[in-house]
Amino acid sequence: MYTIFLQALTACAFLPCVFAAPTQDSYQKNLAAPNEHPDDVYDLEPTANFAFAQLPQSQCLTESGSIGDILILGFPFDTATSYRTGTRFGPNAIRQGSRAASLAGHYNYRQFINPFAQNISIVDCGDLPISPFDNTLAFAQMEEWYKRILWREVNSKGKIAEISKTGRAHSQIISLGGDHSISLPILRALNTVYGKVSAIHTDAHIDTWSPKVFAGAEAGSKQAEFADGTPYYWAGMEGLLTTKNVHAGIRSSLDSEKDLELDAEMGFTIIPASDMLKRDGVWGVIDKIRAVVPHDEPVYVSLDVDSLDPAFAPGTAGPASGGWTPREVIQIIIDGLEGLNIVGVDIVEVLPSYDNAEITGIAAAEFTIEVSRPTKPVLELN
Repeated sequence: MYTIFLQALTACAFLPCVFAAPTQDSYQKNLAAPNEHPDDVYDLEPTANFAFAQLPQSQCLTESGSIGDILILGFPFDTATSYRTGTRFGPNAIRQGSRAASLAGHYNYRQFINPFAQNISIVDCGDLPISPFDNTLAFAQMEEWYKRILWREVNSKGKIAEISKTGRAHSQIISLGGDHSISLPILRALNTVYGKVSAIHTDAHIDTWSPKVFAGAEAGSKQAEFADGTPYYWAGMEGLLTTKNVHAGIRSSLDSEKDLELDAEMGFTIIPASDMLKRDGVWGVIDKIRAVVPHDEPVYVSLDVDSLDPAFAPGTAGPASGGWTPREVIQIIIDGLEGLNIVGVDIVEVLPSYDNAEITGIAAAEFTIEVSRPTKPVLELN
């Protein structure tokens, strides 16, 4: 071995050695920094936007002055739920689900519009700081704070055509829940501006259950009567609704004929999840909704994600098999709501701890995107 090493050293004395140092030209040249290329222009200002679909952000509850046409508002509340808890984290899950959709900007390829190009402003107002300890306090907070935001002056080059008792434009608020009980304080607040509204309630459950049935006749607490299964019972009893309302996507059992009679008295038409869809297709559902709900009066839309089949919405508080697909709900939103005077929306019951791969959050985000556009013509203001 020693002899072979000496022979190698001797060979290097007469031949170009493979261990010779490389010349300067053989070094790889350093890449130039980005700003050294005259043809490259970069915006290097940092941004930290955690709003829904990277919308402009505002503290709508505490700031003063004018406000946007369409507002995204989180309701992190779930202490009136009847089954799974955790939907207080739903608003964040929906915002997370919107991130992929926001990569392509705010152009809506399904409706071929960019809402921002239609003389309206859309703003994410963040979440309301709702009490998780006292439901009576929480309901008072939600109603009062929603009302404060609703009554603020709208700042826009145009306005969404609306019908209100005040004679002026008000923001359309898209509420991200939270359990379904949040509909009641919202409807109470809307009543101060619009009076009675018609409801398009998309859900697996009717949510007009009598509190004596839903909470139990033995329930000793008044708070127990206000839950995620009773908001539309109380909305009907308190005179917040017209007699032209829809339950769509229903597949929960009704406790008795008395429940059906009560829904009929409150003006609810029930559209089951499968019967009409199987017979008439999604357009049969759309036509039925539009035949019931008035086109020239205020309409409130409530979208519970458990209207979807659990295959498409595993992360929800009240899953029920046999529901719709996201594609069907999106078509109902686009074509069923077109031209209606939508004065408020809620998207509720997203439960991220049971979600898989953000399936439910993404679906809820897509629903939010589809309703974040004027359903009535946008009027130019001089």
